[in-house]
Amino acid sequence: MKPLENIQELIQQLSESSKTQYNSILNNFDFDAIDFTDFESWSSEKYTRNCMYKDVHFELLLLCWNDDQETSIHDHNGEDCWVYLLKGEMEEVFYSLDDSNHIKEERSKSLAPNQLTFMNDKIGFHKLRNRFNGKSMSLHLYAKPIEQCSFYCDTSKQFIERKLKYDTFRELILDVKPNSI
Repeated sequence: MKPLENIQELIQQLSESSKTQYNSILNNFDFDAIDFTDFESWSSEKYTRNCMYKDVHFELLLLCWNDDQETSIHDHNGEDCWVYLLKGEMEEVFYSLDDSNHIKEERSKSLAPNQLTFMNDKIGFHKLRNRFNGKSMSLHLYAKPIEQCSFYCDTSKQFIERKLKYDTFRELILDVKPNSI
């Protein structure tokens, strides 16, 4: 199977499944068979968000991280998020609001290649950081697509709504069956 067909197979599996099955699909998929080169985009200034597929049920993004690049602390606007680390090493830091509505760090964990993590607003807030001495790549699956979310501003000490953008959008043209679930 060619690398592009492997990406199409992943999208097909996700399209034919409910989000309750996404964890299993991502944990059991052979990502080593995929060449992500055509979807990679790198910046020395910030991590990049590269959309590979988007429909009303989910979006699939490849995030490319250089040394020490990180997200702001953020929520997911009520949607579910799966992050699968393809290469490098990431740190995920979890936060909550205390009784005075101040942000506080709860815990953190390291992610190694081929590890999956899950996040949604019921769990709290998080940020991701490239802790690898080099480039890292992670695959992000959002059910449903996230158009905007709240980011924590270190200066104002408040959450600010921000519209999300892609750095690249190279959506695959697929004959995907609609998700009937």
